[in-house]
Amino acid sequence: MPEFVDLLLPLGERNVAQDFFSNCFYQHTRLSNDAHGLPVPGRAWSGRDFQVCYSLKSVERSEVQTEWPWSIRHYATHHAFDVGHVRTTWTVVKGNRVLEERITSATSGRAPPEFSSYKTIEKAFAAALSTHLIMIDWSVENWRWYINFLEDKFREISEGAISTDADIPMSPKETEDVFALGPRTNTQNTNQTRKSRAFSFRSAIQKTNNMPSVAEVLPPQQFQINPRSGKKQPLPPGISTASPQVSKPQGLHYDIYGQPMFRFRHLQDIQDFEESANDTILVLKLNISICKQITEFYRSLFDNKELPKIILDECPESMLRFERRVKGVISHMDSQILRVEGLLRLIADRKTLVSQVSRPKPLFGGAGHRSGALCQSMLM
Repeated sequence: MPEFVDLLLPLGERNVAQDFFSNCFYQHTRLSNDAHGLPVPGRAWSGRDFQVCYSLKSVERSEVQTEWPWSIRHYATHHAFDVGHVRTTWTVVKGNRVLEERITSATSGRAPPEFSSYKTIEKAFAAALSTHLIMIDWSVENWRWYINFLEDKFREISEGAISTDADIPMSPKETEDVFALGPRTNTQNTNQTRKSRAFSFRSAIQKTNNMPSVAEVLPPQQFQINPRSGKKQPLPPGISTASPQVSKPQGLHYDIYGQPMFRFRHLQDIQDFEESANDTILVLKLNISICKQITEFYRSLFDNKELPKIILDECPESMLRFERRVKGVISHMDSQILRVEGLLRLIADRKTLVSQVSRPKPLFGGAGHRSGALCQSMLM
């Protein structure tokens, strides 16, 4: 099949991925005696055959990438089945030997019954369906762990935005009892004698000594050691030291109050996660499309009158088992798509929050306004 060459072009080592999302399915069916392919007697090939080729993707562990230990990889396969001489051929192109080892193990001496014999056409047809299942199962097996990695890594770099306090108290809470201003004494009254002034001064000192201290009036200030930065940090009013502690996110720096400091690069990291999540959804949808096309093609063969009668009589159970397995794979992929869509919504919300937290904060906040109002009242 010339289309198989198109599936081989995206394979190989590249600096920039090209045609990476070009999953396709192709098929040629030539079962009739009038429209058969080229016979090759020396290879026991009658020319009455059907051929399929397709490509699927999955994620595999990468030992080279330490910070990002997952890599999306794919393979291309071509399968031909000759119904005249009961011959099958398989061509699988992949960057490692994972599929080769699985197919070899499945067709060894201790293989399951569906792989045990190619001597009859119905058993060869059932074995072909089982071989397709080996490669389809590979396309779904690691997505759960890869999405777990995306979720954990994303929370690690963005959870600081959730725990960041919007307002950090710059000083102990002011109370009206301490800072309430009374009427000022008119010191310009010249009728008051020096003796009365001294008496008034002694009385003021005595009253001052009888007044409670600032520490007695103010509620005790609560502090905690921030576990993420190791700095002593004043707690906002109403928050006690018994509040649950938050684990330290990695890759963040902290200000003098123990609050995480976000930079523009954190938005870039979140954008990378968003792109990875979108790529995951696209690959899963492409895999689902290919799996459906494979099932529909083999189901259409049973509607073809040129297909040998013995396959129609002996292989319906194998076909039903194949369809059930593929539906299970598709259902699993659909559930992973729902997970990634939920992660994308979380990424969008968290990216908005990080962009707000990373903005430069004004020099004077609420405490600055209160201090300014106090100074203004003292000058009146």
